[in-house]
Amino acid sequence: MQILSGSLLQGPIPRLIHQTWKTGDIPSGFQTLQRSWIARNPGFSYRFWTDGDIERFVAEEHPALLPVFRGYADPIARIDLARYLILRRFGGVYADLDFECLQPIDGLLEGRSLVVGLEPEEHGGLAKAVERGLSRILCPSFLASVPGHPFWDHLLDRLVEARHCADVLDATGPFLLTRAHAEYEGTNGAAVTVLPPELLYPVTKEDCWSGRLFDPVFWERVTRRAYAVHYWEGTWFRDGAGRGAALPRQIAAVVTDGRPEEARVPVAKAQDLPLISCLMVTRGQMAGRAGLLEFAIDGFARQTYPNRELVIVCDGPALPQDDPLERAVRAAGCPNVRLVRVEPGDQPGVRTLGELRNIAVDHAAGLYVCQWDDDDLYDPSRLEMQQRVLAAAGAQACLLGRWMIWWPAEDRLAVSCERDWEGSLLCERASMPRYPALRRGEDTPVVEQLRRSARVVRMDMPRLYTYVVHGGNTFTTRHFEEHWQAATARFSGERCRAVLEEMAKRLPVEPYRRVAAPVPATAAARQETVLVLTPVKDAVPHLPRYLELLGRLDHDPSRLSLGFLEGDSRDGTHGWLADRLPDLRQRYSRVTLLRHDYGFHPGGPRWAPEIQRRRRELLARSRNRLLSGALEDEDWVLWLDADLVDYPPELLARLLAAGRDIVVPRCVLPDGRTFDLNSFRLTGEEDPRHLVDGIFQPPRGSGRRYLDSFAGEDIVPLDGVGGTALLVRADLHREGLCFPPYSHRGYIETEGLAMMAKDMGVTAWGLPDLRIVHAEH
Repeated sequence: MQILSGSLLQGPIPRLIHQTWKTGDIPSGFQTLQRSWIARNPGFSYRFWTDGDIERFVAEEHPALLPVFRGYADPIARIDLARYLILRRFGGVYADLDFECLQPIDGLLEGRSLVVGLEPEEHGGLAKAVERGLSRILCPSFLASVPGHPFWDHLLDRLVEARHCADVLDATGPFLLTRAHAEYEGTNGAAVTVLPPELLYPVTKEDCWSGRLFDPVFWERVTRRAYAVHYWEGTWFRDGAGRGAALPRQIAAVVTDGRPEEARVPVAKAQDLPLISCLMVTRGQMAGRAGLLEFAIDGFARQTYPNRELVIVCDGPALPQDDPLERAVRAAGCPNVRLVRVEPGDQPGVRTLGELRNIAVDHAAGLYVCQWDDDDLYDPSRLEMQQRVLAAAGAQACLLGRWMIWWPAEDRLAVSCERDWEGSLLCERASMPRYPALRRGEDTPVVEQLRRSARVVRMDMPRLYTYVVHGGNTFTTRHFEEHWQAATARFSGERCRAVLEEMAKRLPVEPYRRVAAPVPATAAARQETVLVLTPVKDAVPHLPRYLELLGRLDHDPSRLSLGFLEGDSRDGTHGWLADRLPDLRQRYSRVTLLRHDYGFHPGGPRWAPEIQRRRRELLARSRNRLLSGALEDEDWVLWLDADLVDYPPELLARLLAAGRDIVVPRCVLPDGRTFDLNSFRLTGEEDPRHLVDGIFQPPRGSGRRYLDSFAGEDIVPLDGVGGTALLVRADLHREGLCFPPYSHRGYIETEGLAMMAKDMGVTAWGLPDLRIVHAEH
């Protein structure tokens, strides 16, 4: 093929990407970067050159240059010459293998005939550049050109003249390219476009080599405008280059030993590597978290710190077939994992989280212990870096001062506020206080005690730990929204995806997202159609608040339908609702208002035992009549009391996220006392002496545990449910599940529904830490 002269230049830069390596065996650290060019530029062809391919190309196409090519003492000089010759002959784009493409590069090439980028301004202050008087430097790591651009002949003339220069930078590299461009006089179609550093070279050599790029906030800021980023691996002159992102050489830390002192702690690799016992506590019934637990175990298996063990304490017996916990341990293929189950006879879920953590500490063999939660993501260097900082600071305990918080279902990622993140604790076992017997928040008193009794270092390296908000966490959505607002950096949408892609070089981000998808209250869950049903009687004082709370629900209102059945009211409840039907029908998918009077007007308190049978019989009849008159094709039915005074906007989302056919929250009075005594778990057989009018009415707490006794648990099975906020899969109602208006094995109405469901093979569940508030009556 004839080489085109500069005067014959025509057409755009070819959509062809060239890259080179010594052989076809590309180091793993470069393979992800290589794939980025192919993935983000789907209209481009790709050609890979080995050293052997290059030598043959030069011999065949430029035999006169073979003495120069073979005369270079440094192999990188031959690669420099080759890239110029390849672009002169074929055109297209050349990119070094330590370059990552961040977005399609068409915008860089359009309307241009030769493109080169400037190195960061800071490089002009480096010693060699200052010695040569070069205030700005053109870099050959990315080049794009039409075939036969006249600049290449101009550059090759300079290159032959400089072939005896001792420094490769002057002979073939950036300094030669910079000088040649300064002397070049090409115009119009033969011009050279020089791009500013932020488009191709947004980070300096020092940024990469010092580990500054490990800071996600810095990485996101400097790459916002970049089409690509060069990592300055320097495999031709730096030992150990090409092995992935550098870890920081110094870390900001605060050391507390009676009084705090700020420092930048050097983190040279320690020689003494004591055994670290990572301690994981998990529940016997994991409620869909088995997949997440596998990632936590895999995160331990991939740690770079060699002298470690993982102690897993589970409070439940193994399942008879294919136990998910034991399967996850086997899948990790890591020999230093020990599984400890609490002794036989203990009821799963009875022990508090604090008690289980103490059991884990007691089984640890290491000189140090490290908290390792069962649903989060850990950078492979977490143990190594925390142990280095702890040793350098001469401390007994180490904590992260910030960590990452990720909402997989919402494309949100944050760098947390600054505080002691208790879940990141690495501590000398001899200095470790005992955990209090709390169901949650058990690690806060431990850290407070350590602050008083030991030397503690708090380090700032948030990428070591990614806390995941997946919908099944101990704390509520509101709690995490507060952390989002208080975060030191927030990324959403496209920028969240960009930072996650950077983190995915070291973490299984996308596999985790796929597994976590069923757990949270995701956008998919919000697409479920829900019929909200409420029997009402003398409810006018409560209905404004009822509609206000309903309007705050974190659910698409077009996917919500409402149904009311009014009966026996004396305060105009039916008329009040009828007046508001036009507005409600504008907001919600469908609204049904029914009316049926039963003539029931008892005197005295509604909880009096002598009226319970009749009161609940009529309430069951009202529920069943409302259900038959309002249910159409909805996926779920949410039974909601009219006299609730508060519940979180995520109430429905969290009930749906539980993934159960029947589920209730914990209902309390404004002063915090339990209101709903119909949601219970039996502790044994019911006492026949407690049968009143054919239904069990035991004294409060006799033979029953209510949801307040399970605080700290994610989800618990129940024998009875209340109707203050009761979510039922609609198909169960269609298949005959109703509210028995008669005694069904000693239970009636909502409790009877739970027992009837049990007869159908369906368990009702409760969420102890999802609280709603009922009006005081």
